[in-house]
Amino acid sequence: MQRCGYKLALACEGRRRLNRLVPSPFTRALSMPPRSLPTLLLLGCLTLTACATQPKADASYERFMQLAADLEKRGDSTTAASFYQRATQQPEAGVEAWRKLGAALLVSDDTRGAERAYQRALELKADDPEALLGLGTAQLRQGKLQRAVNVLNQAATALQQPQAWNRLGIAYILSGEAAQAQNAFNTSLRLAPNDLDTRCNLALAYALGDNNQKALDTIGSVSESPLAQPRHQRNQLLVMVLAGKDKDLKAVTFDDIPKAERSKLIAEARRIKAIPDRAEQARELGLVDAR
Repeated sequence: MQRCGYKLALACEGRRRLNRLVPSPFTRALSMPPRSLPTLLLLGCLTLTACATQPKADASYERFMQLAADLEKRGDSTTAASFYQRATQQPEAGVEAWRKLGAALLVSDDTRGAERAYQRALELKADDPEALLGLGTAQLRQGKLQRAVNVLNQAATALQQPQAWNRLGIAYILSGEAAQAQNAFNTSLRLAPNDLDTRCNLALAYALGDNNQKALDTIGSVSESPLAQPRHQRNQLLVMVLAGKDKDLKAVTFDDIPKAERSKLIAEARRIKAIPDRAEQARELGLVDAR
């Protein structure tokens, strides 16, 4: 009886050894080395994690755009521009990203970078009016006046916004084209009658075009407005000197301009008036562009 039990034990032990040496057909079919249960569980977790963290196609683009917009609200246009730049490199980037990059660069005074950004936007969507306005503005601030006139003309015609017409007027007056500037400023005022900055620009355009009475009438309406600010009084003083009304300055109350500053402004206005070139005069005036 003991010998039978001993033989049975040997047989069972032999079968277990054979099973360890020869894998089952199922194991051979997997064509992979056997792994422990903890290893397989870890691999499974990694696979699930990778699937769970796989970003959507437009996640990076949306994140960069949102971060940039938040920074703009805080007044940090330079850092915002860097995030808009990253957004433009995403596959989903379109005209909006390039337009916003251009606008942020303009605020940061990177006019050359803004020009390139708006040009890229126009490559994606030809004749986009907002991109045209931005491009013309960037060129205007770089002194590329003829190009700015051409582009801003297209933008103003398409958008019919007072800001666009005002910038076109500035481009014209800086080019020495007083009559065209007057037309552009008048169009802007028809769209926004209470814009005192544009009204000052129109008065200066009249003065540069030797239409002194219209210049005085236009600037007079500015000084009488309850919305007038110190910069508008400075423009009034300048227009009066350009129009040859220096003697009448004493009768005007420039209560927002200190007396010491007033004397300097009068001297500066007389210096500008003595410049023979109209375009050079205009460049010295400092026309107002409400950004």
